[in-house]
Amino acid sequence: MTISFDTQRLKVEEISGELRWTDQSVLLEKIPSILTSLVVENLPPYLHDITSSESAEIWLDRMLLESRLLQVKSKQHELIGFLFAYVENGSDAHIGYLLSKENWGKGLASELLQSFIEEVAKTEPWSKLIGGVEKANVVSANLLKKLGFVEQPINENSVVFYEYTISRQPS
Repeated sequence: MTISFDTQRLKVEEISGELRWTDQSVLLEKIPSILTSLVVENLPPYLHDITSSESAEIWLDRMLLESRLLQVKSKQHELIGFLFAYVENGSDAHIGYLLSKENWGKGLASELLQSFIEEVAKTEPWSKLIGGVEKANVVSANLLKKLGFVEQPINENSVVFYEYTISRQPS
């Protein structure tokens, strides 16, 4: 089942591998304007240097192959970011998210992640969400902690991992 939900200010939809050609063209055109060097500064290398529709297509194909990729749109239907989940062993979902620079500092990431947690608790069999954050990315680290993610013991690299245990309400 695909993940799809609305928040007060966002519309979030999972991207399937069977995108209509027109939808894919629009997506490939918009991806480089979202994945700017500032936005991906603290993210893994495979998110860097997406500067053309050709590199966007390679990135999109990889993301669809390796993870569940969700597009984040404003209520005006403008693509403003992505949320992705790489599911390991069917129960642990490693998540990442990014929003275009123009949408920073508005509380949208908090709204996005809070609603994502609520949605996957109802629809997915996952027991844990795991987010890796570069030590320099204090804003993301603080957001995850605010949402109930627990910082894991620090290892030697520059990434700190935070875990969120999904609790399910009895039906």
